[in-house]
Amino acid sequence: MDKVRLGRWLLLILLMGSHFGSSGQGLSLLGIPLDTLLKTKIPRVDKAYITTYYRQLHLYAVSDRQDYTLRVVGSPNTLVYRPNLAWSLGLGVNYKWFGTEITVKLPFFGYNNDLRGKTKPFGVTINLNNRRFWLSTQYQFYRGFYISNPDILQANWFDHNSAYPYRNDLRSQTVSSRLLYQFNPLQLSTPATLLQREEQRRGASSWNVGASITYQLIRADSSLVPTALQADFRPEANLLNLKSLAVGIDLGYSQTIIFRKHYFVSFTVRPGLTIFLQQTNNELTGSETRIQPGWEGIASATIGYSSSIFYGGLYGSSTLMNRTFSQGLINTNSNYVRLVFGKRIRYRPKGIIKQVPGL
Repeated sequence: MDKVRLGRWLLLILLMGSHFGSSGQGLSLLGIPLDTLLKTKIPRVDKAYITTYYRQLHLYAVSDRQDYTLRVVGSPNTLVYRPNLAWSLGLGVNYKWFGTEITVKLPFFGYNNDLRGKTKPFGVTINLNNRRFWLSTQYQFYRGFYISNPDILQANWFDHNSAYPYRNDLRSQTVSSRLLYQFNPLQLSTPATLLQREEQRRGASSWNVGASITYQLIRADSSLVPTALQADFRPEANLLNLKSLAVGIDLGYSQTIIFRKHYFVSFTVRPGLTIFLQQTNNELTGSETRIQPGWEGIASATIGYSSSIFYGGLYGSSTLMNRTFSQGLINTNSNYVRLVFGKRIRYRPKGIIKQVPGL
């Protein structure tokens, strides 16, 4: 299914119910001219370290893949569920406030509904940021998981079966919001590490501090632990659903290393502590609510190239959630990989494009 990611112009859709007016100076929203409201502000940076390209047109090819893992903790084995997700390939454009990507699923690189079953995914991400603060809010839903370690059910599983064990009834919903404060935003460029509209000219580093709140709902029509495996898991692990609310703080470190002028390597590590409020509904023991201390972690890395004309590279991130120090039932992690190759073009809008507010 085609996937369209839209940039900051979503603000207009969210405010469609608000009053729009027009005058000799053009369209306005709540009395503010849209040319002013959508004007792209060039961020203040240390130009010896960072070059910005917000007034240039960016055209790029992109391929990415989201991955998600749900583990039911047992002894000595752990049951691992995964959704069947595809790589995507497409094109994107960025210019001033406008940005969009159009991608399609790739029917290869391990994506096989006959082998792994069908997953219905849905996700929305909203990012708000300035140089020091980054706020990211994400909703992610999956329905349909396969057991990625089927030998736990039967030794040499594929000697007797042609497909992974599949659960169409298993669903996972995650809503998370994360706030990051960066201590050295004038010299270290986060957009550059994300293969966006800035270039890191010299190596730099920064400490970060953050906070997060995450809600998860995992549910199924029958126990997450198949009957054949229940002897290997604690009775509490025979879950029909699990709801958890985690509030956490984290301390992190980011660094970008430059070599041969335009090549770079970046990484970020953000370990954190959390407090869990967890409610479970168990097939054997009924409902239970408990509060537990826990931990979480975010790590990302980029290897890339950036100049005034071309840019690109490989970005990857991993987020660990639902970790407790003891007596854990379920933990999850989300991984993301993104490959980008793009070109920066000096561009002046003409014709009808020139009439679009803010361009």
